[in-house]
Order: sequence, then C-alpha cells, then structure tokens
Amino acid sequence: MADTAAPAADPLLRGRVAGGICALLPEVLGRELADVSEATTLMEALGMTSTTGLELILRLEENLELEISVEDLDREHFETVGSLADYVAANLLED
Repeated sequence: MADTAAPAADPLLRGRVAGGICALLPEVLGRELADVSEATTLMEALGMTSTTGLELILRLEENLELEISVEDLDREHFETVGSLADYVAANLLED
C-alpha cells in the first residue's frame, strides 16, 4: 500500500538508491548476503540495528554523493530495502 502523503520520487533516482543500499549492506553488516531485494526486511531478516542503519545512511550519502534529510527518518523507514529507498529518494536536501 503506497503512502499518498509522501512526495513522488524520481524512479531512476529511487532505483539508484535501492541498488546502492543492496550493494552497501554486506559491507555495513560485515557479512555476505544472498538474494537481497527491495522486499528484504532490514531489521527482521538482516538484523540491522540503529547503529548499522545510521552507518548505512552515511555510506549511502558518500557513495551516491547525496545529502539525505534525516529529520523525519524513523524506524518504520528501515522496514525493507524498498521502504528505505522510498524515504531516501523523497528526502534529499538541495545543494
């Protein structure tokens, strides 16, 4: 179910963000991961913590050269790879 209150993000940007998250997860979590997709639950399936979540956001900013607004970032945005990609793509800070 889509959140109609969220601003629409550029689909290409969102795809780039989702790919970046999937690429960074093994590095951030310190282990090999098989079959990570947008439906993968970050905390439940992968055991991500608030600390590794913050590290993921920081590395994502660095790798994709983006600045993410974390003001409204909440645990619910870390539900899945896709939900985090949705949040990031819709909450970038302007230069």
